[in-house]
Amino acid sequence: MIDLSVIIVNYNVRQFVLQTLHSVYQSQLDGLSIEVIVVDNNSSDGSVDAIRAYFPQTKVIANTDNPGFSKANNQGIEISKGEFVLLLNPDTVLEEKTLAKSVAKMKSESDIGALGVKMIDGTGAFLPESKRSFPTPWNSLTKLLGLSSIFSGSKVMGGYNLTYLDENKTHDIDVLCGAFMLMRKSALDKSGWLDEDFFMYGEDIDLSYRIKQVGYRVLYYPETQIIHYKGESTKKSSVNYVRIFYNAMIIYVKKHYKGGIASLFVLMLSMAIYFRAGISIISRLWSQLKYPIVDATLIFGALHGAKWMWGRYYYHDADYYAGTPMYANLVIYTLIWVLCLAMYGHYSKISNAKSLLRGVSVGTILILVIYGLLPLAYRSSRMVLLLGAVSTLLICWMTTLLWNRSIRNKWTLSRNPKLNVLIAASVDNAQSIKETILRSNPNLQLVGNVSIDEKLQSGKTIGSVNNLSQIAKEYQVDEIIFSAKDMNYQDIISYMNTLGNQYQYKIGGAEHIGVIGSNSKDHSGEYYTSDLQYRLDQPYSRRQKRVFDIWSSLLILALFPLILIINRFRWKSVSHAWQVLTGKMTWISYIPKKGTHDNMPVIKPAVIALDSNTKLPLTEEQQIKINQDYARYYEVWDDQVLLLRNLNRLHIRY
Repeated sequence: MIDLSVIIVNYNVRQFVLQTLHSVYQSQLDGLSIEVIVVDNNSSDGSVDAIRAYFPQTKVIANTDNPGFSKANNQGIEISKGEFVLLLNPDTVLEEKTLAKSVAKMKSESDIGALGVKMIDGTGAFLPESKRSFPTPWNSLTKLLGLSSIFSGSKVMGGYNLTYLDENKTHDIDVLCGAFMLMRKSALDKSGWLDEDFFMYGEDIDLSYRIKQVGYRVLYYPETQIIHYKGESTKKSSVNYVRIFYNAMIIYVKKHYKGGIASLFVLMLSMAIYFRAGISIISRLWSQLKYPIVDATLIFGALHGAKWMWGRYYYHDADYYAGTPMYANLVIYTLIWVLCLAMYGHYSKISNAKSLLRGVSVGTILILVIYGLLPLAYRSSRMVLLLGAVSTLLICWMTTLLWNRSIRNKWTLSRNPKLNVLIAASVDNAQSIKETILRSNPNLQLVGNVSIDEKLQSGKTIGSVNNLSQIAKEYQVDEIIFSAKDMNYQDIISYMNTLGNQYQYKIGGAEHIGVIGSNSKDHSGEYYTSDLQYRLDQPYSRRQKRVFDIWSSLLILALFPLILIINRFRWKSVSHAWQVLTGKMTWISYIPKKGTHDNMPVIKPAVIALDSNTKLPLTEEQQIKINQDYARYYEVWDDQVLLLRNLNRLHIRY
């Protein structure tokens, strides 16, 4: 009989699940026999093929749809043969002894039905959901209001995540996190498997409750720890996450609470959905728009000052523009400049002089075009417009310098902004990691590598990993990359714990895994691989594309009489602009049908395809090459050129 069945449910996190499997198969099992089962919920990123290619010993269930986390885990449990079952997330990294230690603990105490371990995130910070109590109206309220964080040492306030219990000591608890949930198969059979009413979230609380109901203990066991990157399958700050999570809590309450308390609890959770969703929307909007809002406010103020100054000193009348549509013009100018700056990536982490100059220049040209089309009565002073352009350039330059001083994001006006990277690896493996990361992101600055063994230091290293903290401070390091070829996962996790969240971390493993890390539960993890890299995969490029779609659609809708004439009065040209504006379509996309493959960035249906101006027929290989180059070297300028070339064909959908 097999001792342990490890079940991993995967959905579109190819590189992360490969790293998880690598850590599982690197485990020091001490005679433990294991089987690994991956249930894939119809991923579109090539996960299944990669798992079968690199870890052929893994049993793979490839679903043709996404039945949810609970049902997928049950599929794995159904074919499992182990005395113990481990439900493991695909965005985790195990210490070498995690499996052996955890199973040994459960074998030593037969009344333990389920066991969880200490978890840290991608920055080395302890994850409080490693140990939890059952949700009650009171501890749910303290969690919702943030009181559990403020009074974390209080038994009264810190009940939700049991924050008053020492994270480094073993405790009997109520609830385990589904990211690592080791269970005795006999206990699982008695309690019943995962409840498939829970699509995602809440199923771990429900299962923990039922395991305790049939007489078993649930144990928090911090003698070993794992990394749980979090947020790779869903983004924790999203409105969708809030809705799914709290609806799962409502299912749990209706299932396990009765009478008036259940009704009160459901009402409270329903209110929490709207409250947290509102906070989430406001928080995300402010996070994304705070810099454009500040710039827009200052630009509008500068335009207003330019208007007053030109009226006062040129026309000798400070109120010269009173009664004219000047204020409306200033608002429009401001919006156009800010939108163009956003489109060219000025508000991304890689902002540079090029993006700033392009944004202001294109915005100014666009304003001049609109200016020339307006009736004379609606035109404002060209001098005010030019003063505004200069002011916009200076304002955005100054605010960028301000943000660079006040936040950790590496915004800079240098042509090639750099992120200082330190590699902890042998000389040979450090070179391999360097080649991988620079191929993926040339805007990384390698400050050096530290040797794993003091005896192996040479002129090619800048010290030993034993002095990692001191070296990182001395060289003003932003990111540390550990080589899993040279260090075991236990030591890597220990260093992350010691250094804390002042640095970003990544782990480099085998070539097919690449270099992986995640620095926030709210954002996608990052990875560098030797595979083909697509710029269109990057958030700032996708944001540029979306901003271009929005402002170009608005312009086309504003000029719809002219667009209709150009398109011979075919109304689809206007309706297509509306669909692009609302996000149902995009202006420019791949050559359809055989010109794409699963691993390329997904783009919404397009009005204009990349081959729209190509007269000769293309072979399948040529189509794939054109599509790959578009995604790999994406520039929003390409979209602008194609849209202008096809202004008379906006009624056609490719």
